[in-house]
Amino acid sequence: MIRPAKNSVIPAILALGERLHQESVYAHISFDRAKVRALMESLISGGGVVFVTEKDGVIVGGLAGGITTHWFSEEKIAFDYSFFVAPAHRQGITAFRLLKAFSEWARIKGAGEIRMGITTGINVEGTARFYRAAGFSDAGILFYKGVQRGS
Repeated sequence: MIRPAKNSVIPAILALGERLHQESVYAHISFDRAKVRALMESLISGGGVVFVTEKDGVIVGGLAGGITTHWFSEEKIAFDYSFFVAPAHRQGITAFRLLKAFSEWARIKGAGEIRMGITTGINVEGTARFYRAAGFSDAGILFYKGVQRGS
């Protein structure tokens, strides 16, 4: 079942977020539970949206997103902060249902388009196929490089 998150499920969202973080290319960066909690509270209270999905009363996935405008236009775009489904639930339609709920929310909020990223390094090709199958088009490539911090 897909539903908008309430503050009561933030502990479950944090647990999923930590799992995603540990599985991703961001694992070498600290995970700040207080910062993530504050963002989820803000999104849930109207600063964006968080959809969750549960199986047998346990949260097994979620999609957190927001709305902004292009830097060059007032046209609204929806985007994801994070989109994660626990590995045991990735082969079904759970992710598609989360994306569909987010897409409908974006439409209602007046977004002209949705921009979704794949920045975790987790199953990049499979995730790209999923987005394409859901009607999304490739929009570019994201690069990253570590930087040695100065003193």
